[in-house]
Amino acid sequence: MSEPLSGSATAHAAVTTVTFAGFWANTEAGVILGALAGALIYVLTSHNLSILERCLYGIAAFISGILGAATATRVINKVIGNLIPGIDGAGIPESLGAMVSAASAITIVLALKKRAEKKAAEEEQ
Repeated sequence: MSEPLSGSATAHAAVTTVTFAGFWANTEAGVILGALAGALIYVLTSHNLSILERCLYGIAAFISGILGAATATRVINKVIGNLIPGIDGAGIPESLGAMVSAASAITIVLALKKRAEKKAAEEEQ
């Protein structure tokens, strides 16, 4: 006989997954996979965080990867277009933009947070 908690946890996970899939029903599968890959890159390379922090930052990175995919793709296309003459809009797929956005968004936010904490600590002294 299964434990009551495991059954309800499975049901909760299924409902949550369907809910999030419904939010991004019009999103390309490549963007979702790119965001997942970027979130995994961040989570697997952050060794100084606890497991709970890694999970929460991983979810935030995944969401920021999906939401920032178009912007990151435009930026990458602009940079490549400026670095390589004759290429206007290199045709970088949005999935790569999602991966870059997911891997870098949380890193940038945490760097800004650390910088603000350091500045506040210096002002106290």
